[in-house]
Amino acid sequence: MSDNDLATDVDLTLVDDVERMVRGTAEMICAEQPDVPQPESLHDLDSFSMVQILLELENTTQLKLLERFEGFQGETFRDLAEFIVKFTTEDDQEKQQAAAEAPQGQASPV
Repeated sequence: MSDNDLATDVDLTLVDDVERMVRGTAEMICAEQPDVPQPESLHDLDSFSMVQILLELENTTQLKLLERFEGFQGETFRDLAEFIVKFTTEDDQEKQQAAAEAPQGQASPV
């Protein structure tokens, strides 16, 4: 199923919270590296820092972000936050749909 197959309503307050988490994680990762300035956007990050940030976010959220990141084309922390909220919302909708379609008395395979 492609990203466009699901109509997804994104909770903007959730996006705000995720954006703060993404920005804070980026600042923390960059602060741990010598001579790396605090990032203002994703453009300020090299690939090594970006992977570190995604791995830290995976650890914090228990989401598989690296697997999904290939389709990401944003430039800002907010773009990344919206991307994360969108696919987690889609995943939740798919799980709810699968549970609703599962025969009574059987567990959903998801």
